[in-house]
Amino acid sequence: HAGIVRTNDEMEKGLELLQKLKKRSEDVRVHGNRQYNPAWHYSLDLRNLLCVAEAVTLSALKREESRGGHTRDDFPETSTEFAKVNVVVKLDNSEIEVSKDELPVMPDDLQMLFEEN
Repeated sequence: HAGIVRTNDEMEKGLELLQKLKKRSEDVRVHGNRQYNPAWHYSLDLRNLLCVAEAVTLSALKREESRGGHTRDDFPETSTEFAKVNVVVKLDNSEIEVSKDELPVMPDDLQMLFEEN
């Protein structure tokens, strides 16, 4: 629900499904030992995979524009506002927080590389 072309409604539905999967994942159990047992490794990865999927979806919802590989059907234009910020995702007390942080000022030695001679 957060594929190549995205919409708000689809991503909201995707978040609902992710919450259900997170709840179901609490009951995941693997039998046997860890040697030659791919299910053991998958079960360890599952929590992180769900966390990343949620982070991607939440950040895509926050970015109300289309730019590069991020395409929103409901926001087809690029936004000058988003050209000045990074969408930052943080995990705080088991909760994913998404914010728009101003881009840092480019150091002079790097800025010089972009100036015309």
